[in-house]
Amino acid sequence: TARGFVALKIEDPDQTRFTTAAYNAAIELAEQQFAIDAKAIIRETTLTMTAETQEIALPTDMLMAALVRHDGIKLEPTTKYALSFQNAVDWTALSSGVPTKYYIDDEGETIGLVTKPNASAAAKVLTLNYIARPATVSADGTTILSARTLLQQYAPAVVARAAYEMLTYVPMTNEVTIKRNSLIKEYQLYTNECISVYNNMADQPIRMGGGRDWQDGSSPKGGPNAFSNPS
Repeated sequence: TARGFVALKIEDPDQTRFTTAAYNAAIELAEQQFAIDAKAIIRETTLTMTAETQEIALPTDMLMAALVRHDGIKLEPTTKYALSFQNAVDWTALSSGVPTKYYIDDEGETIGLVTKPNASAAAKVLTLNYIARPATVSADGTTILSARTLLQQYAPAVVARAAYEMLTYVPMTNEVTIKRNSLIKEYQLYTNECISVYNNMADQPIRMGGGRDWQDGSSPKGGPNAFSNPS
C-alpha cells in the first residue's frame, strides 16, 4: 500500500512510530501538492450563470482553475487587484455584457466574471476546467490519486513527498536533512516526468507551479495557471 511504502521510506516498516491518521494525512497533503505541481487531475464542469450577477460558487473539490470558457471562448484570468488599476471607474459597477475575463475569490470560494453577464450572455454555457483535490485516501491506504489508472505510474511521487512530510515530525538531524533532500528530489523527478507526458497531451503548455507558492502568491484557487498565457 501507499502507506506501507511511505513507512519503508522513513524506516518504520511496522508503522509504529506514527499513527495511521498521520500517515494518511501526509499522503493526502502529498497528493494535493502533486495535483497542483503536475496539473494532471483536471475535471470539467458547467457553471450556471445568473444575469447581472458577478460571482458563482466554485466546485468544492477545486484546487486551481485551469481553463474557463464562455460560449466556447477562453476567458482571460485576472485578479481583483489588477482590475482595480485597469479601470478608471469602479469595475464592479460596469455595465453587464459578455464576460471576457475571470477572477477567483478564494475568500468567498467563487469565480467572478468581468463583465458580469447580461441576460443573453447568462443563457450561454460557462465551462470550467480545474485541478481537483484528489479523493480521500482509502482506509487501507491503497487508493491514491483518485484511482486514476494513467496516474498510478507516478504514485512514487506521492510516496516520496509523503515521506518528506512525515520526516518533519522527527528531530532535524543532519541525517534526516539529507534524507529529506533525497526524497524531494525523487518527488521532483516523477513530477517533472508527469508534466512532460501531460504537456504532450494538453492543448496548451503546462507550467509547473513550484511547491506551495500558489500561482497568485497566496491561494491555490487563484491566478493564471496551466492553460493561461502559455510561455
